[in-house]
This record gives sequence, C-alpha cells and structure tokens, in this order.
Amino acid sequence: MDSGEQNCAALPSQLTVDDVDVEFLPLIYEIIRSVERDPHDSSQKTRESQDTSQKVLELQKKLDQARNQIHRLPGVEYSKEEQLQKLETLRKQLQLKKDLLLKYRHMCTFDIPKLTAMVLRFLFRYLANNEQIVSRLAESYPVRRAAQLVVYLFSRGQQAASDPRLSAERLRSFTARLRAELQNAQKEITQASKEFKKHQQK
Repeated sequence: MDSGEQNCAALPSQLTVDDVDVEFLPLIYEIIRSVERDPHDSSQKTRESQDTSQKVLELQKKLDQARNQIHRLPGVEYSKEEQLQKLETLRKQLQLKKDLLLKYRHMCTFDIPKLTAMVLRFLFRYLANNEQIVSRLAESYPVRRAAQLVVYLFSRGQQAASDPRLSAERLRSFTARLRAELQNAQKEITQASKEFKKHQQK
C-alpha cells in the first residue's frame, strides 16, 4: 500500500468541502523562491537544491492527499449533468410538499368546543338509552350528591338575587359560603368515588 492509499484510509469516511486541505500556494511560493536564488557557494547551492527537492516532495504529498479527500466527498461520483438533474428533482419534490401543505393546512383543523359538545351529546344519548347504566348511576352517591349540590346552588342563587337587601358585603359573604360548600362537596364526591371503586374491585 503506497502513501496515498494510507492517507486515504486514515481519512474519515464522510467529508465535507471544508475538510479538504488545498493550501498549496505557500509551498509553491517557497519552491519558486528557492529556484530563483542562485548561490555562488557550491555547498550552499547543494543545500538549497536539497531543500527545494524536499519541498517538491511535500507539495506532491499534499496534492495526493487532497486528491484522496476529494474522492471521498459525497456526490463526487456523479457527473455535472447528473448533479443538476438530482438538484432539479429535489426542487420539484420540495415544491410538491409545499403545495400539499398549503392544500391540506385547513382541512384537518378541529373545533374543540364543538367536538367536546358532540362527544357529550353522544355520551348522554348512550346513557339515556341504557337503563342498567342509568340505574347504577342513580344509586351512586357522587351523582346524588352532585344533584343535591346543583339544586342547593340554584335555590340559594334565586334567593340571593331576589333579596333587595343584598349588598356588596353580603354578596362576598354569600360567594364565600358557596365556595366552601363546593369545596366540601368536591371532597365528599372524591372520597365517595374512591370507596365506590374499591367496592367494585372487590
């Protein structure tokens, strides 16, 4: 295996254009300067000739290394026409995807409130037509407690609205009592639901 193949094997399998070392000009400049110099001393001339030969070898090595790196660049195996054809294909695919996004952007939107209302209507219709479920729910404490709370809040709200003595202070007091009732009822319903689930698991 020669030095060029060894350098090629040492390079990573995937390169970019920025990884290719093409800094040849400084070395070429030094070679030209060495050739232009004409020392009179024979020993110095011999030394200059050896230095120039060494720099030429370094330049050859850098050229071989750059050639091996270029051969490893992705897509270098394609001709100019093939590269242009692939680029045009990618442009068409990109434009097609953009057109599809514009076409279907507004076709998959959902109105969450309407969707929720539709689901609730379906559930109520299903529950109303299932006597067994209605009977089980009627015997459930959370449902009975929630119904009692709704009736209580409705009646208290009517009384408060019809009271001519209702002031801002009494309204705040009434709101605080309602909030406390709601919190207590929520705790009762949560506890009853847990007990009901435990009873069903048994």
